[in-house]
Amino acid sequence: MSIVALFSGGKDSMYSIIKAREMKLSIDKLLFVIPTFSYPNPHELNHYVVEMLANDIGLLIEKVRLRKGMEVEDLAKKLREMKAKALVAGDILLEEHLEWHEKVCRRVGIDLIEPLFGYDTRELLIQMVVRNNIEFTIIAINPSLLENLLGLTISKNNIDWFLRLCESMNIDFLGERGEYHTLVNSSPILRYRYEYRIEKVIQRGIYGKIALVKPSNSSSQYLYHTSSYG
Repeated sequence: MSIVALFSGGKDSMYSIIKAREMKLSIDKLLFVIPTFSYPNPHELNHYVVEMLANDIGLLIEKVRLRKGMEVEDLAKKLREMKAKALVAGDILLEEHLEWHEKVCRRVGIDLIEPLFGYDTRELLIQMVVRNNIEFTIIAINPSLLENLLGLTISKNNIDWFLRLCESMNIDFLGERGEYHTLVNSSPILRYRYEYRIEKVIQRGIYGKIALVKPSNSSSQYLYHTSSYG
């Protein structure tokens, strides 16, 4: 039986794994969930980076595509196939996400672990960046945000500025209202630090813009690993 953690390559899923490990939980596998949206998914479009980060963490990652109207059934089936005994998720404020994961876990008969849920998003961002040295790059933005945020890396060097920007623009500090999405550059559970260069920008209408990025680090073995996501 396995403890499975949802993993998108973004800051919230990365930090939920870190917090679960602090709870002495041994995560065995990662799961990349691909929902059916009416707009492009920034993490699916950068799927090779998600796999690269999973490889660096040292955990097997599997994927599941959720069909519209069959999301609960599809995720429950995948968790059974993975012989999950618990699911770790990185929900923070959205009750509907929490309730959906609770429904899936009840269907499978397993525990749901939500290490971040209910915390203040400003405090969580400070924990991530300042106390845990997590760096992340913004790979998707809501159209109401400044375009120059796309491709911006947030670290200790500019976190104070970013906090002030979020406050001044009424942006949730962690992008909980869909303001922005991220990929992690570095964290305590990654062996390498990555840089992301924007290769292409995709317009997604009322949903903003997505950057397709090319990663690089000092170990080329992790770059452009042949993926099962394509």
